Amino acid sequence: MAPLAGIIADPAVAASETWLARRAERERLCLRWQQIEKAAFARHDWPKLNRTQRARHREQLEMDALDDEMDSLDGQNEALLASLPLIAATTYHGICGKLAVAALEACPEDHPELHHLIASILRDYRALNGD
Repeated sequence: MAPLAGIIADPAVAASETWLARRAERERLCLRWQQIEKAAFARHDWPKLNRTQRARHREQLEMDALDDEMDSLDGQNEALLASLPLIAATTYHGICGKLAVAALEACPEDHPELHHLIASILRDYRALNGD
């Protein structure tokens, strides 16, 4: 989705952009966590280490810090998601932002039909508005 920043007259734009940015940051942190874990598997034979042994390695400290950051982002986004239905979209961009959040929240693995329906609504709405 194209950045919505700069369309500040619509509170749904700001809320959606915030949610989407946090989600992107969480995905970045998750990828970093996976890289660290992969390296720990190679360097330390990670699967054979118990919790105490893993705690002695910097990789575990980094992974724990990343977990904390991801948990924080998840909590912030859960709160924002709960308030998003109460925020009235006043522009096309606000509606698209809310739809983008809804499409991502309707996990394609858990709710494929719902995800595809929301994504198709967003696509159709953009097409009607020339985006």
